[in-house]
Amino acid sequence: MNEQTREQIALARFKIISPVLAEPGRKQNEYLRKQAEREHLMPHYGPKNYAMSTFKGWLRKYGKEGFDGLKPRGRSDRGRPRRLSDEDLAIIEVRCKAYPEMTIKLLYEQLSAEGQLGDPPIGYNNLVRIVRQRGLLPGRRRTDVRKRFETGAVNELWVCDFMHGPMVRTDRRRAKAILCAVIDDHSRMIVGHAFAASETVAALTVVLKEAFEAFGLPKRLYVDNGPSFSADLVAKACAQAGISLIHSKPYDSPSRGKIERFFRTVRDRFLPGVSEQPSLDELNDAFSVWLREDYHHKNHRGIDGRPIDRYHASAGRVPIRRMSRSELDEIFLVRHERIVNNDSTISFKGNIYEVPAAYIRQRVELRHTVDDPTELYLYDNGARVGRLKLVDAKENARSFKPTTAPAHIRFAPKPGATREDQP
Repeated sequence: MNEQTREQIALARFKIISPVLAEPGRKQNEYLRKQAEREHLMPHYGPKNYAMSTFKGWLRKYGKEGFDGLKPRGRSDRGRPRRLSDEDLAIIEVRCKAYPEMTIKLLYEQLSAEGQLGDPPIGYNNLVRIVRQRGLLPGRRRTDVRKRFETGAVNELWVCDFMHGPMVRTDRRRAKAILCAVIDDHSRMIVGHAFAASETVAALTVVLKEAFEAFGLPKRLYVDNGPSFSADLVAKACAQAGISLIHSKPYDSPSRGKIERFFRTVRDRFLPGVSEQPSLDELNDAFSVWLREDYHHKNHRGIDGRPIDRYHASAGRVPIRRMSRSELDEIFLVRHERIVNNDSTISFKGNIYEVPAAYIRQRVELRHTVDDPTELYLYDNGARVGRLKLVDAKENARSFKPTTAPAHIRFAPKPGATREDQP
């Protein structure tokens, strides 16, 4: 019953008792006795007969509380059967909160077996009404549920992300340093790290290569959906290294909670001690020292121990997959395709390179390291042919030898040419 309906009922009651509000008791009784013999049309309730005592009760409430006293009172037990106590309702609410995927039918069976549905127990339909009115069971699982987890050994899961750091000095300018860090889920060791002047694939590649070389290959690499992590180069490198590359949901930084918590530690314990606007090299050197002397050797509450100790304890029990430096260089090469010109050259990023003549007018594959596009290599069906050299026109001119036709070869005269015009 809404407030408007309650006011309409109060107004109808007032119309019945208003004629005798100022009358003495005898006249009131005569009037109310006649009203009790009649049928009254009441909002919400419809045609109804009332006893004389009911009318007197309305008079008393109006005298004490005014117009609001004539409004119907709401039930204190509204929304539940009267056989259910507050304790029974609390048990139902707790059970629904703990098991949101449970059906009402299963809930009814469990509560009935435990004797938590009142005495005598309420019916199934009453429980359905209670659950739906109070919104106790959403009808589907929550999608934001997150449970604490930890892998059983090192290199089972690495988490990588970027953090914006302080301003640093670079070549003739100031820039914001971006920290790329990789944390091992089991030990909380930082297995890869570097500050760079940008959040690029090049910065990510440098960190991953060094981490893979120093600590071996992880089974899984967990990253976000940023442009650097979504680059084909990273996906191909992980594919060749046998690493499962997993992207988190967009805008779901809590899923990478361990690396985010480490970044908070960096802001709280490392950055306050950094000098104002250091160079990138100075910042990286200071960060390496801080990891070595502070973070890796401090007690970590998440594992109740030092990361360095936990890493070595686990690394001694499990096999570590590794790749050589040359193999790592190979999987992180950026790939391009070009068609070789008739003069055995190709153009790449504004430079002209010499290509063996056997590849003239053929489509060839070029590869280079992500941080040095001038170190360009030619590949043929996946096999490296060799490193390409920039064209040296002057050197080629020295070795150039023009060819002439042999003396015994004569050319046919052109039509209309004189003898002097013939070669």
